[in-house]
Amino acid sequence: MKEIEIMVIDDEPAMLRVIRKTLEAEGLRVSVFSDASQALREMKSSPPDVIITDLMMPGMDGFEIIQRTAEISKDTMVIVITAYSSIETAVKAMKLGAYDFVPKPFDPDHLLMIVKRAVENRLLRLENIGLKERLNRRDYLEALIGTSPSIKQIKETVRKIRNTDANVLITGESGTGKELVARAIHYGSLRGSKPFLPINCGALPEELLESELFGYERGAFTGATTSKKGLFEIAHGGSIFLDEVESISLKMQVKLLRFLQDRSFIPLGSNTPREVDVRVIAATNEDLSEAIREGRFRKDLYYRLNVIPISIPPLRKRPEDIPILTRHFINRFSQREGKTIKGITEEAMKALMTYRWDGNVRELENTIERIVILTEKKTIDYDDLPPEIRARGSEETVFDPSFLPEMTLQELELHYIKRVLHSVGGNKSRAARILGIDYTTLLRKLKTMGS
Repeated sequence: MKEIEIMVIDDEPAMLRVIRKTLEAEGLRVSVFSDASQALREMKSSPPDVIITDLMMPGMDGFEIIQRTAEISKDTMVIVITAYSSIETAVKAMKLGAYDFVPKPFDPDHLLMIVKRAVENRLLRLENIGLKERLNRRDYLEALIGTSPSIKQIKETVRKIRNTDANVLITGESGTGKELVARAIHYGSLRGSKPFLPINCGALPEELLESELFGYERGAFTGATTSKKGLFEIAHGGSIFLDEVESISLKMQVKLLRFLQDRSFIPLGSNTPREVDVRVIAATNEDLSEAIREGRFRKDLYYRLNVIPISIPPLRKRPEDIPILTRHFINRFSQREGKTIKGITEEAMKALMTYRWDGNVRELENTIERIVILTEKKTIDYDDLPPEIRARGSEETVFDPSFLPEMTLQELELHYIKRVLHSVGGNKSRAARILGIDYTTLLRKLKTMGS
């Protein structure tokens, strides 16, 4: 596989050194430039996979870099760095085509997470055609791994509804595999050769989400020097996956409801409706009936989305799926790492099956990946497991149940988050993985709770 190349552009030498050190520690190839013009010349001869650029620089600023990059290499992902006080400019940068932004002062783990996502997104773009062909040739349910009655029922539901155009609402805790089910529905359907576009609604501010979904015309806002198609238009003929749909603002819920009613929309800055043929698959890790009672989610939108409901139970309620998932992840990561791990001992498997897995399948996957990378053995045994799993992952290792009668739900959630953060030495990225939520969601919860 080609070595991942990252280009960093910033007029502050200290910032260049910090970013370079952070990324090179992960084995990434990094080139740094304090002169944007020089960086662009280099880009023309050898486009990088990802560009990390400051927004506010003398001479050529980050906005121009975004536009020039699109002209030189449309597949290069651009990440912008901005001060917390300039989030509005970051939103503007993303509207112009930037992949994501990192606020200053940045958390190294957060930067690495965004870079890795950008690389994965780029690879998906480059391999999109081949991926579609492979998925169309193979069993579209292959990724839904499990033998429990609930997984068998989900597979049967997918078979029945895949070739309809009905909206689907997938519910389940974070990390249970909601996007995998959505992909199975799409790639198993007649739409399988058309785009499947996922978007995390909870990760974007309202105005940015609107422009991402519906697009905009040139001149729609300051800095909109070109028109941009929204995801609904790009996904024409295919499917769009709205993850964390519960986080959409009430204003955006109205616009989404209108779209679902007649599959038409008006881009920002335009007066002309556009019609598209798109299947909508939504997902949530919340109880939307509770959100409706609290006035955070529209009842009419819920009924529009919930035509076909699919509920994915947490991993702790289907422990019979843990062995097959574990073997699948061992095989996958062993091949990737060039190792020949033959399996796992009975004692180690028993520990995995008695652990709670609050992060669900995603946490199990991350755990097996870490074990495969670190072990030198041919068979994974009990001693290879993380300490929290060797302790059987009892709820008492996370919080004291005696506190429950005196704590509100919000206080309990904050207590649980703090204990997880403490157990991983304050590493927010790792804590988010264990909790089964996005890094941005964790930051939002901590801010909301005043911690």
